[in-house]
Amino acid sequence: MSSLSLKSATAWIIAFFETPQSPKPLGFFRIAISLFCIVQALLWLPDWEAFVGQYGWIQWEISRALNNPWEIHMEHVSQFLGTLGIAEETRIYVFFWVYVGALGMVAIGLLTRIFSVISWFMHIVIMASIPTFFYGLDIFVHISLFYIMVFPVSKAWSLDVKLGWVSPEATWGTGVAIRVLQVHMCFAYLSAGVGKIWNFEWWNGDILWYSMTHPFFKSGIDMYWVADYPFIPMFLGWWTLLIETLYSIGMWVPRLRVFWLLNMIALHLGIALFLGLWLFAGIMILLSVSAFGHECLRDLKQWKSERAHRTVGTEG
Repeated sequence: MSSLSLKSATAWIIAFFETPQSPKPLGFFRIAISLFCIVQALLWLPDWEAFVGQYGWIQWEISRALNNPWEIHMEHVSQFLGTLGIAEETRIYVFFWVYVGALGMVAIGLLTRIFSVISWFMHIVIMASIPTFFYGLDIFVHISLFYIMVFPVSKAWSLDVKLGWVSPEATWGTGVAIRVLQVHMCFAYLSAGVGKIWNFEWWNGDILWYSMTHPFFKSGIDMYWVADYPFIPMFLGWWTLLIETLYSIGMWVPRLRVFWLLNMIALHLGIALFLGLWLFAGIMILLSVSAFGHECLRDLKQWKSERAHRTVGTEG
């Protein structure tokens, strides 16, 4: 590669990442993820003691043994709260409401940086305390909370801006943050799609048939009738492979981006409806909308403007 081509490529990469962008997508990302985490936490509440209590489903002695020695566990938090004179039976609930309160502060954007660090740290404690229960959903939630902690997410729709503590101006930092989120989602779906390609059960529809009829997934919808129409799960399997594997292409093409985002939303709504994985579907939809929703809205506005111009030109 010539030095001129190398300089051009370097300049393009720098411009791609560092061109200032509107902070609104980051504001949406902050609000959506923090509210999502609050909803998730409230769903935990009825079984909170069973999840993280000393004598819950996984006792502290066992869950600590499953962790690395340096990880902070709920037992450590309980011991600390005990030094403050808080009764043993209420310590895990004090932790719970502090976590929810910190997320609420992040949602409204007040002292966002401080409370985002607290939220992320407390989520680490939760994951360390229930290592056998968390899965892909919790990994994406934790990554999202980390991004909220380091991204300039308080630049839009926050009390920090209203109080004059944070500037709402677009900067190179907002551009980098949005691009990192976009690239992350592209790699996530590329990995998921390529991983599925090597599994023949995605090509013949068997894996979707098993998923829709397996008693583990309690969707409440009778899908056994699909056995009479094997082409349905086969088509849905091909569609899933196409949408996920080519996500990293379709999302960068203005004429395809809206189509791809809508199909991705439809895919995850199907996961929610037929597999009962509502929270997993929700976090993935929010991540895609946060990453590319603003650009899709811009595409739709541009199409509307172009259509209006064509209409005026035809009438003229």
